[in-house]
Amino acid sequence: MAASASPFRISPQDEAALKRNDAFRAVREHLRRRELGTTAPSFCLVHRHTYSHDEQTTFRLHRDIIHTLLLPLFLLHRQASQVASSVLPCRPGRRVESERVFRGDARSAFAWLHSILSEERDWYVTEQCAACIVLHVLHSEPTIRLMAVACLLAGALDESASPCRLAGFDFWLEAVETAVREDPFWGDEFWPDIEYRARGLVDGVKQLVLQCVQLRTTADGKALPSRCSTPHCTVTPPASSYTRRKHVRRMER
Repeated sequence: MAASASPFRISPQDEAALKRNDAFRAVREHLRRRELGTTAPSFCLVHRHTYSHDEQTTFRLHRDIIHTLLLPLFLLHRQASQVASSVLPCRPGRRVESERVFRGDARSAFAWLHSILSEERDWYVTEQCAACIVLHVLHSEPTIRLMAVACLLAGALDESASPCRLAGFDFWLEAVETAVREDPFWGDEFWPDIEYRARGLVDGVKQLVLQCVQLRTTADGKALPSRCSTPHCTVTPPASSYTRRKHVRRMER
């Protein structure tokens, strides 16, 4: 396997398996077309001259893996926000807290997703330098945890009718674990804690999915026309009032 400046390492066998993964191939083709359609360079000024062509190729591959894994979480958050908007009562003059629609672990999962995706939008949309995107995974505890959650949920958030499913991404979780353990800042002792937190969030995200389905079904039932139905007010909620303490770069929460 060729040397790489990326902190993540995958085997030739796993890379070959990726080429047979329809979901990954579709995302990668989309990113390739987007890259060709812009006049902006693929790498920032620093990384453009720091890494060789082979290393840049590796960074592009790892960027595409990251985007593929984070996309379902982004879509889930958007859908959950839409569900919350359709369920919440209209209260003029008051801020709407979208997470209040959900219960228990699902509420905590939604609030956490809303916070991290709001703060890290430039990262997960992967429109920046490929090297910057890959290196940013180890930037903070929340970004590492989000990546771990995405790996643990790979395939679980796909629509059952979709022919493109995210399966077989265990290798990337192992790559993240190795990178964290070998990182001089995080070190070997940090990983068990981050994995524990990530697995707890996975349960909450699964509950969020179930509650979204239940709420959507209930809302659809109420929307059926009837003789006594009357117009009702709907609002699009502003950003959640849930906030969390900003993380100093690469400081554990």
